[in-house]
Amino acid sequence: MSLRLRFTVAMLVCGLVPVLGAGALARATLIQRFERDDNQRREAAAARVERVLAERSTSRRRALERFCAHDYLVDRTLLQLEANRFDEGARAELTSLLPEVRDALGLDVLSLVRGDGTVLASAHYPGLAGSRDVETFALASHAPPSGRWVRAVRVRAPSGPVDRLVVESACVRRRGGHAVAVAGGEALDARWLDGLAGDEGVRARLVIGPTADAGRLERAIPLRGPRGDVVASVVVSSTDRGLRDLVAALDALTLSAALVAALVAVGLALVLALTLTRSLAALAAAADRVARGEKGGALTVRGGGEIARVAAAFNRMTSELAAAEKGLRRAERLAAWRDIARQMAHEIKNPLTPIQMAIEMLQKAKARALPDFDEMFDEESRIVLSEVARLRRLVEDFSRFARLPRPRPEPVDVPEVVAHVVELHAARAAAPTWRVEGDTRAQDLPTVKADRDQLTQVLVNLVANACDAAEERAEERPAEGPPRVEVRVSYAPGGRMRVAVDDNGGGIPEEVRARLFEPYVTHKRGGTGLGLAIAYRIVTEHNGSLTWEALSPGTRFVVEVPLSGPSVTVLSTVEA
Repeated sequence: MSLRLRFTVAMLVCGLVPVLGAGALARATLIQRFERDDNQRREAAAARVERVLAERSTSRRRALERFCAHDYLVDRTLLQLEANRFDEGARAELTSLLPEVRDALGLDVLSLVRGDGTVLASAHYPGLAGSRDVETFALASHAPPSGRWVRAVRVRAPSGPVDRLVVESACVRRRGGHAVAVAGGEALDARWLDGLAGDEGVRARLVIGPTADAGRLERAIPLRGPRGDVVASVVVSSTDRGLRDLVAALDALTLSAALVAALVAVGLALVLALTLTRSLAALAAAADRVARGEKGGALTVRGGGEIARVAAAFNRMTSELAAAEKGLRRAERLAAWRDIARQMAHEIKNPLTPIQMAIEMLQKAKARALPDFDEMFDEESRIVLSEVARLRRLVEDFSRFARLPRPRPEPVDVPEVVAHVVELHAARAAAPTWRVEGDTRAQDLPTVKADRDQLTQVLVNLVANACDAAEERAEERPAEGPPRVEVRVSYAPGGRMRVAVDDNGGGIPEEVRARLFEPYVTHKRGGTGLGLAIAYRIVTEHNGSLTWEALSPGTRFVVEVPLSGPSVTVLSTVEA
């Protein structure tokens, strides 16, 4: 993230946090106050509902008691029962008159039940006359303390008989040895709920059956059945529409204020960034150039004070860094060549000892005129020639390592190079094979920008080493199977080409693993120790990597080079 962008973000945060914080605090306070007032309003509405229910129950019970005590229908019915003159005609007359009484009392259901449970008449369902209803008389005789209960009552409807929940009360009138229960009530419907809540913004609804816990904006008032169980509930709830409207208005105001604050903050940030961060941006760009390896050029900034002092210090630092880098590179070069010279001297001493011993042996044999001098001369001459050949290979590898030219990148078809290297070793016992990993075909792989000759030299060294290791293991332990070398080419993630060389040789000894890619480090018989060092240097100068891993059995060497080739920094370092 650039300095200007961070500066702008900081100004935005400084401008938006107070506005949004104040808006959030006002929003929380508004919600808290509204909920407190809403709770009070809802509790008042619930208390009103309970009061209205109690008043309605009391009024209904008193109306029924007056009906029981003074109405001529009840008196005449008791007299007819006492005189045993309550016949079908009396039942029909009572059934026809009872709906008028029900409507006068403001009830939905009204029935008269004899003491033995026989329904004398029913205003809400005339067809029940003459049927048995023991429960109604029992409830009238042993009413709950509240004087009301809720139960399902069958009523006649245009579509046929249906069961409706009714808030019911009852009374009993006795005369002589007869008793008549009068039961009446109101159906639990929308008309019954009208006016219960009373307060605007608060409403009442009916929930059939036991209710779960009421919600945050609700209060449940239970309606119990004849046995005290909750048959239904009146749920008093309040709407939060007013709160939502207020919160929406406050949110809109907060967002508008935040937008204004953001515009002001961005404007100030742009002005300050143009005046204050231009020099810092130039300094950052110069530091980035130094990080990429560009040491030349002095930094020039406008203004004075701390910025000018920082620029002057930066220019001193870059000049000192360039001088120090030159000295360090010279010192590293001298140290590297000193180490190589020491290793070279050690490697030259090794063949000189058997050469010297062979010549001294020949001198002694000639001085003593030994009879087998000719045979000894041939054997010692072979030793001398072998060691001289080894010295020649050592000098040639060293010359190649010392004169390794800078890479000359060109588009290279890696599968073609691999096929060529494999063909060079086709006559060996460990004749290598090669393939492209995955579903990609060889001709579909992208080309690599690299030095073809140097890349070929790397693969030749790796394949030759793999064949030597596999054949040496096969000679020493033939029971473990024939020698095998496999080369695999693939496209690696990140725009890199990957070549893996596997063998089933004896592996790399523990004592040389840490220094495997250093010059003159080898575990091969007759090896100079420069092949892997040259390969490692070539791959590194191509901005790639050369790694290895142990297999069971054998070893795997992996070369990865970028498709884009060596970077400018690498090429300039090689040239230097």
